[in-house]
Amino acid sequence: MDKEVLDWLLKGPAWLRYAVELQLLDNNPDAGPVVEDSSIAAICRRLKDGNVGIPALKTGKVHYTDIGKAYWDLFFLADAGLKVADLGLEAEAEKIFRFQQRDGAFVIPPNVKDNYYCMSAILVSSLAKMGYHDDERVKAYIRNAMNAQMSNGGWDCYGYYGMSDMDSCPMDDLNLLMLLGQYDEYREEPGLNGAIDMLLRHWEDRTHLYGFGVGKRFRSLQYPAVKYGILRVIDVLSLFPYAVDSRSFRSMFDFIKSKAVDGRYRAETAEVAYAGFDFAQTAEPSRWLTFLVNRVEKRVSACL
Repeated sequence: MDKEVLDWLLKGPAWLRYAVELQLLDNNPDAGPVVEDSSIAAICRRLKDGNVGIPALKTGKVHYTDIGKAYWDLFFLADAGLKVADLGLEAEAEKIFRFQQRDGAFVIPPNVKDNYYCMSAILVSSLAKMGYHDDERVKAYIRNAMNAQMSNGGWDCYGYYGMSDMDSCPMDDLNLLMLLGQYDEYREEPGLNGAIDMLLRHWEDRTHLYGFGVGKRFRSLQYPAVKYGILRVIDVLSLFPYAVDSRSFRSMFDFIKSKAVDGRYRAETAEVAYAGFDFAQTAEPSRWLTFLVNRVEKRVSACL
């Protein structure tokens, strides 16, 4: 990547430098300074909070679309490459597993049913990144999800298992691929090509599926892309060589890169819940969004 941009990234806060060192430069940075960072410490406190954090999941007060609460706070920490053990969140992680059923699925209040993989996969994917990659409970969840796959390779939240005469749900496909893409055995699994094609075709066809579209909100750079957004879609797809090799992927990624100014990217949506982070500010370039695009670029280069 461009040295000037890299130097700019490394002038960011401790959590950003940690992510760059770990994921772009393949170093083994110390998580200590990140844990002591006031912004990260605040998110950890929020995750432990009984009203908005992981303990609140059992009350039904926290929904997966709530920005700045359990689902997306954990997602952000996982995206930065931090581990549960680094952050002292072991007890909170175990609270999530209490929602797991004997068959591996998760049922979380208020309305996350066992076949709502689009919701539960957000939490499980984060846990897998944060030290639970080889945990048997995560593997049980994956087995359950794979058994619920539609014959066209995707998933949906209505339980049409095995059916092929209807489209799968973009959010189900995206969030399960976000988890499965962490495993070598799934990155080149042909059985997932249908779900990948669904996301690529959705971009090309500009259709509305299950309430999800690819209009102005989807195309804007935002983090986290809670309701489905181009930056998260391209990030997930970049985990799969089959996707990276497609014309639709290149079209989507070229669209994102066209937004760069001097190799830097700016958030196009401000989220009050993350006001202390540059990805929630629209006036200046965001180191975090720039890091994310360069992470995708690194994956793409590895596939060539």
